[in-house]
Amino acid sequence: MKKIVFAITIILLCMAGCNKKQEVTQEETIVVKPEIEEPTGDELKIVAIMTVKPEDVKKILPVFQAVVQGSQEEEGCIYYNLHQDINDPTKFIMLEEWESQAAIDFHNNTEHYKTFKEASKDMIIKSDVTIVKLAL
Repeated sequence: MKKIVFAITIILLCMAGCNKKQEVTQEETIVVKPEIEEPTGDELKIVAIMTVKPEDVKKILPVFQAVVQGSQEEEGCIYYNLHQDINDPTKFIMLEEWESQAAIDFHNNTEHYKTFKEASKDMIIKSDVTIVKLAL
């Protein structure tokens, strides 16, 4: 009986810990959209690898932040986040997932994306963009 009570107590503690809401400051707020429940097969992922001039790494961060925030709020955006290479701080990787090519086309014509392209054009020295879809 003691073992059962102990096991139930552990399970309840684990469940309570998993359901705790983490306090987050406004600066740390990250928008996370849930995965699509039923993929249609039209979803596309973009991997954009950008190399920034070393002297512009800090300067470009607010530019990235604006395009990430605007993109995450778009209809058709499933996932859109920026990552930085831990071995090369000048290398940034934008990982994106979109519901369709139409959603990407819409995104490429938004004001926040056009603003990003214009503001970053002299800071990004190399950019490689790959669009992929699930193979199986």
